[in-house]
Amino acid sequence: MPKRGPFPVTSCDCAACRAACLNSPGWFMPNQIAPLADHLELSLAELFRQKLAVGVTQMPDGGQVHGVMPHKLRDGKKPGTVWSLSELAEPGRCIFFDRGRCTIYKYRPFECARMMHDRPRAAVTLRHRIVPRWTKESLREFAELVGQKLKAAKSAPR
Repeated sequence: MPKRGPFPVTSCDCAACRAACLNSPGWFMPNQIAPLADHLELSLAELFRQKLAVGVTQMPDGGQVHGVMPHKLRDGKKPGTVWSLSELAEPGRCIFFDRGRCTIYKYRPFECARMMHDRPRAAVTLRHRIVPRWTKESLREFAELVGQKLKAAKSAPR
């Protein structure tokens, strides 16, 4: 039997999962964006401008690294933009969360698919596992779309 990693995929519809969707969307892995665009019948640029955003996270060394997430509906901020740490600290509903349901459930972000019910501190560890995937190369197109340099992870894990 294959070993389940420390972050198995969960399939849940509990109040804690729904609250996460209303607070702060999880991050995608870079390889999840194109399949989502195909599913929604949008180009990658259209998907980003209409439904996604660039998030930032603080790393243990104090540095900040960017990654892509669903847009948060809050304060009139538009999709296709970069969110700061202070903006991300404020709650905001995931753009794909509608009437209490995830409208892209099959394509939901890597982080959302691994909701940490009983291990809140593990959420930070999970994010730090996602971050190295967002390399300079995987952020290149999004940097061009937002018109600014994005901070990438130093290197992707093996």
